Amino acid sequence: MSDKHMILWDFDGTLGHRPGMWSRAVLDVLQAHFPDCAVTLEDVRPFMREGFPWHQPHLPHVEITTPEQWWTEIEQLFIRAYVGLGCSLAEASHLATLVHQKYLEADQWFLYEDVIPTLEALRALGWEQAILSNHIPELPDIVEALGLTPYVQAVLSSALMGYEKPHPQAFLQALAIFDNPQTIWMIGDNIEADILGAQSVGIPAILVRQEDVRATYVYSDLSLVPAFLSQQLASHETSHPKEDPCENPT
Repeated sequence: MSDKHMILWDFDGTLGHRPGMWSRAVLDVLQAHFPDCAVTLEDVRPFMREGFPWHQPHLPHVEITTPEQWWTEIEQLFIRAYVGLGCSLAEASHLATLVHQKYLEADQWFLYEDVIPTLEALRALGWEQAILSNHIPELPDIVEALGLTPYVQAVLSSALMGYEKPHPQAFLQALAIFDNPQTIWMIGDNIEADILGAQSVGIPAILVRQEDVRATYVYSDLSLVPAFLSQQLASHETSHPKEDPCENPT
């Protein structure tokens, strides 16, 4: 076990967001090729509510080991959506291949205003930070484009980990990667994936930007997190003082 103090951050809805998410990307591709189509965002949304790996987090996908494999699987979802929206199979197959790059467009991703000040404050307090998210293989590229790379030691995406939060293995892999830190917290906006998932393997968690009675710790604003974690760390160190090796001769 390492003596470092670690924070695992969720990404979507916690640190960053893409307005309209998958539905917006699918619709933008469709409208670019068929400007006169009458399809709306609300027409697209139902097709995005199932089919992604995180919709069945109890099922591992360790056989998917490359970004190409991951996107090949997901494109089938887009094909079904475009066919359902009235495209021919040939049109749908072509459009589905374009959603990948559309979703990655850097100018479509945004940080919440409280993110950078919070990450800076936590770094100054000695916390190491990483991202653990149910996301696409290129999440590290999005994180870098948003200027978060200097604040995080690693970006772990479920796409290539083989497990989706709240699957225990998603968290256990993170613990192993960071050599089982002495202190570790999970912070996210999803009660099931982030909070209950982390707690299931003994990681305390903070729910942010949402409210849920099942969460022990809840903050609507990230700016309140550094002070809270400092208090928790001080309390832990007071109740578990480090032993003086001189007091325990062998």
